[in-house]
Amino acid sequence: VHQRPSDETRAYLKSSEFCGSCHDVRLFGTDVIGGTKGEHFKRLRNGYSEWVDWAATEKRKGREPATCQGCHMSTFPGVCVPEPGAEGDSTCPDGTRFEARKPGALDGGFVAQASLEKTPISTHYFSGVDLPLAREYPDELLDEAALDGAGIPVSAEARRDMLLKASFDFELGKARLSRGRLELPITIENVGAGHRGPAGFSQEREIWVHLKITDERGRVVYEVGRVDRQDQDLKDKLFLRVNTNPRSLDRQGRPEGIFGADVADGPDHPEWNPKPDLGGTNFRGRGLVNFQNGFLRCVRCIGIVASDGSCQPGPGQGRTRGDRYEDGEYDLDTGQCTSNLFGQNALFETYFPVGALDASRGILKAPDAIIDTRSAPPNVAITYTYDLDVSSARGPLTVEARLLFRAFPPYLIRAFAAYEREMTALGRRPSGPLVDEKMLERLSVVELAKEKETIRP
Repeated sequence: VHQRPSDETRAYLKSSEFCGSCHDVRLFGTDVIGGTKGEHFKRLRNGYSEWVDWAATEKRKGREPATCQGCHMSTFPGVCVPEPGAEGDSTCPDGTRFEARKPGALDGGFVAQASLEKTPISTHYFSGVDLPLAREYPDELLDEAALDGAGIPVSAEARRDMLLKASFDFELGKARLSRGRLELPITIENVGAGHRGPAGFSQEREIWVHLKITDERGRVVYEVGRVDRQDQDLKDKLFLRVNTNPRSLDRQGRPEGIFGADVADGPDHPEWNPKPDLGGTNFRGRGLVNFQNGFLRCVRCIGIVASDGSCQPGPGQGRTRGDRYEDGEYDLDTGQCTSNLFGQNALFETYFPVGALDASRGILKAPDAIIDTRSAPPNVAITYTYDLDVSSARGPLTVEARLLFRAFPPYLIRAFAAYEREMTALGRRPSGPLVDEKMLERLSVVELAKEKETIRP
């Protein structure tokens, strides 16, 4: 009934090219940034192309690159092995300890009841960082404490945590404390993935640093990246208003302002030099470190064009990030952005896969450009050096730093839930909303790494 696949088909099923047929997702239209490189599409998901670049680098160095299946369908990054008395953690249950496995390592087993000998067997968990937020997926499949025959956790949460904790090196560099100023380098390196991190829907995934500095009295001298609950947004920006009302129409009857947001700078607003948007390995300044990619929109300045080419607020402007802009002219075919601004200044960041300029202006459309260079490339150390005024601190400083992950920002789920309520009220969701705010209860903040040290003058 089922013919055995040919050798050629078997080889294809084991190749990264097989995965790449789905894990590169392109949007129609030429990207404003990508168009300058001859890319007449927009990179929404870019995992396979990133792997191709990394694999080519590995081969040039004389190393055989791991395949997608080698990481996501094997015992990598490790298994839980018995150890009496061992205390469990988020990856391995009590009585076991974590033991690392290399990409492509397979456990042996019988492929059928009639098999006479064990053969290497691929796992079919397809472990990754995505977990179901919908309640239709039972809790016991998310956090079950059992192990399979190979020692791999059955729990989807445990397998996610294993992958994430094997993905990054995270360390505090040599700090310099002098005359009331602190220079503190933090280095992050993607060491466990053959693609950038975050990957997949990287414009909505968050990998960030929570940094807390206290003095000898326990007083907080500086803190950035703190969230107290899984449903709390990062504080680099403040969402003053998000429009999800489908009844908002312009004079031509087109949706206006939908999935647009009035956004202001928050207390953790990043101030890094150079700006991390276009990549790089060394940055200096203060504020939030977040490897989340982003969506950009072609704009023109209706405020004041400054001497450095940026758009500054004019009279009555400045309450939000977007009130000094209006939509520029974006050409879908060529990717040309016609504006009174130039380069990166002509591109304004928005926060939804489709949306408007802000909560009251702009039609609903896909982004004009997608930035995918904030995320961390494989095997490249990236250093952020904090330059902070700590003159009010007394005695030695205690530095605590954590690298954290969250699959979606809470503002995205809240906006989708609000839109689904609108659709339900209009009778367009007979079975009820597809997204609701209860999904935030399953949105986890995962600690990937933690460092602590004392700094003396």
